[in-house]
Amino acid sequence: MSERFNVAVFGATTALGKAVVELLQEREFPIDTLTALAQDEQEDASVLFKGKNVAITPAQKFDWNKVNLAFFCDTDEASLKHAPLAAEAGVAVIDATNAFNQRPEIPMVIPHINTDAIGDFRNANIIVSPSASVVQLWTVLKPIYDQVGISRINVTCHHSVSSAGNLGINELARQCGKLLNGMQVEDNPFSAQLAFNNLPQVGTLQDDGLTDIEQQLIDQSTKLLGDSSVMINPVSIMTPVFYGLAQSVNIETTNPVEADDVANWLDLVEMIERDPTHQPTQVEEANGSDFVHVGRLRCDPSHPHGINLWSVADNIRTTSALNCLKIAELLIRDYY
Repeated sequence: MSERFNVAVFGATTALGKAVVELLQEREFPIDTLTALAQDEQEDASVLFKGKNVAITPAQKFDWNKVNLAFFCDTDEASLKHAPLAAEAGVAVIDATNAFNQRPEIPMVIPHINTDAIGDFRNANIIVSPSASVVQLWTVLKPIYDQVGISRINVTCHHSVSSAGNLGINELARQCGKLLNGMQVEDNPFSAQLAFNNLPQVGTLQDDGLTDIEQQLIDQSTKLLGDSSVMINPVSIMTPVFYGLAQSVNIETTNPVEADDVANWLDLVEMIERDPTHQPTQVEEANGSDFVHVGRLRCDPSHPHGINLWSVADNIRTTSALNCLKIAELLIRDYY
């Protein structure tokens, strides 16, 4: 493709924004100019792109008419404020926040699952890239759903601290350093000690006892599938791991199925790496990998239509940034 594009990354200094910038270079996305944006002034801040430091530009001073495509990798509030301005200027927005989950006219896309939905971006010039949890879950479960149907899902998401962005990464490092040197953890922004611990809550508790992160997994899955009949019971815990997401999944299929059949279906998915002789972990397999790794695939002894499995993926690079990049690649291939 000879055409090149002016691209903006909003939230370029966040963990996700940095991963998007890295992948733009790695995948040789056809860029003319790259603009790195932030909500506010960040003195002397920059990101490295193709060997050059790109200074951070505050969004309030930016003219959206200068770019063709924008990745939003910051907060919901930032997307709600700035993404519509970009879209009104004709910019194709790929949003990786939760800002537009409730907008039915805005498509939510995982390219290897619902590619055709990308065309609906013209409704508002915005495409939502779902949460890492949803991308990982349905990368694995969609082949099963297509073959035999799924009636119920129990999924426990073992989040790494990078799901809380730079705050989580820096805080885990700080707490580990203190505790290993015999010091107390003080001024902890989390609900309990993060290092060497598991926290049974990720997100804000709602009146029904679910957190907003757990409810998001349900809502985004329903929107992605266009099917509200699949019952989902999510649990999210925070683990003292820097990067990666692990999911322990139990499903009840609509029709009978054998674990060997499921294995064969998963082996056909390009993005899945399945090794029946090894159990993948966040630290060893997920970190830096472009695959969703699946292990411990087996029948549920308590249910005739039950299947258990375990999966891990890099929640920043693979199921967030890479999903955004793949959306962008299809967008410029098919709609420009």
